Amino acid sequence: MSTNMNSQGTSPAKTPQFLTVEEVATMLRIKVRTVYEMVSQNRIPYRKVGRRTVFLLDEILEWTAQTQQ
Repeated sequence: MSTNMNSQGTSPAKTPQFLTVEEVATMLRIKVRTVYEMVSQNRIPYRKVGRRTVFLLDEILEWTAQTQQ
């Protein structure tokens, strides 16, 4: 029987979920081009993996909550 504990006896860290530019555009109901413009203006949290632009789901959710206030 397996457990959800790691070798130190603690719960494993949650694996971050990455989103593509297209997924973020769909989620925010905006155009892909708008997402790229927001990235170039540092208006949205993002990460670069090589040449790819990716987004952490948790960061996007937090960012949207902040922008609605």
